[in-house]
Amino acid sequence: MARILSMAAVAAFAFSAAAPLASSARAEMEVVNIPVPKAVIATAFNAAFASTKAHVHNLGSKHGSGSGISWHADASHLLLPNGKKSSFAVDEQVFNVSKWRQLKYYVDDLNTQSIQATIDGGRINVDLRFENKGEEIKAKCIRRRLKKWEECSLDIERDIHIDNAMLGVSLEPIAYKGSIAYANINQDQDVTFKYDIKIANKLCQTFKGICGWIEGKIKNKLTPAIESAAVANLNQTAVKDKIASAIRNSATLGGLVKPSWKITKVTSSGSNFILRVERSVTKSASLD
Repeated sequence: MARILSMAAVAAFAFSAAAPLASSARAEMEVVNIPVPKAVIATAFNAAFASTKAHVHNLGSKHGSGSGISWHADASHLLLPNGKKSSFAVDEQVFNVSKWRQLKYYVDDLNTQSIQATIDGGRINVDLRFENKGEEIKAKCIRRRLKKWEECSLDIERDIHIDNAMLGVSLEPIAYKGSIAYANINQDQDVTFKYDIKIANKLCQTFKGICGWIEGKIKNKLTPAIESAAVANLNQTAVKDKIASAIRNSATLGGLVKPSWKITKVTSSGSNFILRVERSVTKSASLD
């Protein structure tokens, strides 16, 4: 005797035969190499360093007595990408004109006015350019008269111009905490303070050896002070963290690498940096 199926059973069988296999989505990690134009990375670095400034200044009010009369005041600082202001020392420099007269030299309000990041092979050059404004090196005169030291005047031009000054930092882009920052910088290889110096001819002619002395002090005292301050501060973890965060969220980079992706390696290749990226992708999986 044939079994008679109910209408409900027939309908259920027909539905199960016609229905597609069920599927579910799962997230997987994939590793890809993404070529990014070096100009894009340079633009991201430029934006990340945009707030960085240098202020070189050690000329203050008169204080002290005797041959120790001074106008020295440590007021130099770097304003870093993370918003921190970091002070650094610039010493006064004393030229002994004679046993009874001294010229004391100070830096007066030397400030950066622009910043630019450019490509140099597999590196990023970040250049901070200083303003050309007035006489950046000021001289004060003291002399001993009637057994007493006092401020004195000079009828000749004794102040110095520093023009076209630039603090250049060469950076090697590296993967850093899932984004991009830079390898530690070295003062001897990666940082340079360049400038043009103008000294009045009459000053050189009046005081034998003073012009060579001034040039030597700027090269051997002022330059290392600025360069070492840059190295010490830019190598800080907090500064690199800020740079990495800014680059991760850069509008220029965002069109190619999403902020949620993890950058694990940076390689230079021609006009591109190749970024090795770990990212999550959603894939569908059929269930039998």
